[in-house]
Amino acid sequence: MNKKIKMLVIPSDHSGCGFYRSVNPHQYIAQRYSDEFDVDIVYSMPNGDLESFFKQYDLIHIHKQLDRDCRIMDMIKFLGIPVIVDVDDNFKLGDDHPMSLTAKKERWHEPIINHLKRADYVTTTTPIFANMLKKYNKNVAVFPNAINPNEEQFALPKTPPTDRLRVGIICGSSHLKDLELLNGIAKQIDKDKVQFVLCGFDTRGNRTIYNQATGEKTTRPILPEESVWCDYEKIFTDNYNNVSPQHKEFLMKYMPNVDDPFTNEPYRRMWTRDISKYATHYANVDVLIAPLKENDFNVVKSQLKETECGFTHTAFIAQNFGAYTIDLVPMIEKGGKINENGTALLVDSSKNHKQWAKYINKLAEDRDMLKKLQDNLATFVEENYSVEKVCRDRVELYKKIVNKE
Repeated sequence: MNKKIKMLVIPSDHSGCGFYRSVNPHQYIAQRYSDEFDVDIVYSMPNGDLESFFKQYDLIHIHKQLDRDCRIMDMIKFLGIPVIVDVDDNFKLGDDHPMSLTAKKERWHEPIINHLKRADYVTTTTPIFANMLKKYNKNVAVFPNAINPNEEQFALPKTPPTDRLRVGIICGSSHLKDLELLNGIAKQIDKDKVQFVLCGFDTRGNRTIYNQATGEKTTRPILPEESVWCDYEKIFTDNYNNVSPQHKEFLMKYMPNVDDPFTNEPYRRMWTRDISKYATHYANVDVLIAPLKENDFNVVKSQLKETECGFTHTAFIAQNFGAYTIDLVPMIEKGGKINENGTALLVDSSKNHKQWAKYINKLAEDRDMLKKLQDNLATFVEENYSVEKVCRDRVELYKKIVNKE
């Protein structure tokens, strides 16, 4: 019997990127491949003798970076233990990201690049990002974000359909510039047949203030109305003109974790949920929209929204850009021709001002097309982006690295 591969996984966080890139796949490998792998997942370095700690492992997987000066990385390399560094977002945030100023001042990208250069292998989400990363390391493998369909939150059935098409917006707090592409959309949709469902609403956070004269940085908790989610909300309510007075009064109370009881209006707010319940938002969504501003940060984003939609039987309207051009097939082709095998509706950036609303209104009228999109995407995603398939490929690479093939 071959010796088990003892593997150390160091996520960057407990949720979000760390969950999909480190925790979820390696928990699956630990369970499914327990006869071949012994996996430890740790979130911080132990106190004491680090050299002895690392020596017990055959392979180490880290997400983004371990430290700013690469001293721990250099120790591991000195010990001769192969290291995989995974990145899933561009470490150069660009001007459109809300953390851009802080990232530039504190040079967030530098330690990540230095880790990439030292790694034995780099893993990432798409071939688009892989091609960019090869300037730092020639050994790059692509493992898309994958989902375990047996996970409870992805097995939750949808709530009963309503007369309104429920259009979901499920994203993080860094997407204001993307959602601003939809300015004016609340005036363009059929308010009697469509409901925007904004998922993940959150009023937590801090505001960072830089004193240009002294260079001093101070932070304070934001007020509820200062949250970027309020900016999102204004886009999808036409600055609250599309909601009733009673509904607006409820929204202005900002009651955390109290989901919007106004279920039959053109807008509904759903509060943020834990990563283990995040996908339950899809139970109240018939079609997800994913606008992306064309920039260097967004071009290397993953197909995660595509994958989530497939596993939750949700139709998808996406920007015809970046990861969404890799394998999505438009159901409405240029010139208006219908491709019955289409897996999504794709919006050209030059048509942001009208095509999002056009496609939403189309699906509100044509429920047969809605169902075909849901069915086609589900079939494609189940065949290509299950955690079972992607982890099978991961395991093969890990064994090759450890066996120095």
